Amino acid sequence: MFSMLFLLPILTLQFAHTLQIELPKVQFEPILLSSFSLTQPTEAEEIEKPITTKWGEAGSWRWGIHGGYAEGMNHHENQLLLLGVEFDYFIANELSLDIGLHLLDVTQTEGNTDGFNVTLQLRWHAIAKEDWSFFLEGGAGLLFTQDNVPSDGSDFNFTPQAGFGFSFDTGESARWLIGLRWHHISNANTHRSNPSRDSLMLWAGITFPF
Repeated sequence: MFSMLFLLPILTLQFAHTLQIELPKVQFEPILLSSFSLTQPTEAEEIEKPITTKWGEAGSWRWGIHGGYAEGMNHHENQLLLLGVEFDYFIANELSLDIGLHLLDVTQTEGNTDGFNVTLQLRWHAIAKEDWSFFLEGGAGLLFTQDNVPSDGSDFNFTPQAGFGFSFDTGESARWLIGLRWHHISNANTHRSNPSRDSLMLWAGITFPF
């Protein structure tokens, strides 16, 4: 019995050779090796160039810290100190929409006070060079104070403003700004009396990209 099992493979091969039957050939292809490449990626493929935004380019954002000092145009003893932050969005090349959040220290003849000023304005860099620019600006804001400003006015006022200035590139994407603006305070007849206050403000600040 066992001898028959041993002779069975031999007899099978002999029978296949007699009938000239070709057994299927198994071919092995180096599929794994064919998909593997020894070539190294080029430097341009490995390193992607960072996307840089040019200063003043439409769609870019900046933020900055600002401070200013103002004196009344009619009464020099009326003074303003301003300190705050500003967020600038360039709606077009060299044209930004600026949102300002400022603290105000108000000096006036009949009692000093403090306040908070929210402003919205446009700033157009009419002459825009790579390292400096000349700009025009204008807008308005809302002023909330602890006491009336002027003293015979109200504790809520509007603050139209307009001016001009220069910006200077300081490197590392930072930019200095300095300007002179007309600053107005009045309540636009939203109170029983509407005295106004006009000042000339010298201000400066520094901005950075987001």
